[in-house]
Amino acid sequence: MTIAVAHIMSGDLVFASMDHTIDHVRELMASKRIHALPVVGKDKKILGIVTTADIARQIEGTKPVRHVMSDMVVTVGATESVGVAARSMREHRIHHLVVIDDRKVVGMVSSFDLLEVFEKTPS
Repeated sequence: MTIAVAHIMSGDLVFASMDHTIDHVRELMASKRIHALPVVGKDKKILGIVTTADIARQIEGTKPVRHVMSDMVVTVGATESVGVAARSMREHRIHHLVVIDDRKVVGMVSSFDLLEVFEKTPS
């Protein structure tokens, strides 16, 4: 049985815009207890990603997040299998994938989401 990324992704997303300050994003991540945020434009198309590691090193919190985000975003389609997502995360040595549909952000998948799939799979 193949499980699609859409079945395990977090769809209740919080977004950042390129003009949000580092402090704003830091507070948002802390309050929502998340470790990565997609950075999107007004059309919800992906522009970058910012992680707690990106902002942890930043003392100057009034700078826009565009100064610390990565614009090299690894994405996965919502209809792809969790195996494809896991392979992509391992190959890129990352813990979060942005899930897209028609180039728009529809969710996020973390390494914890993938671990939960394997935890629930009968052995």
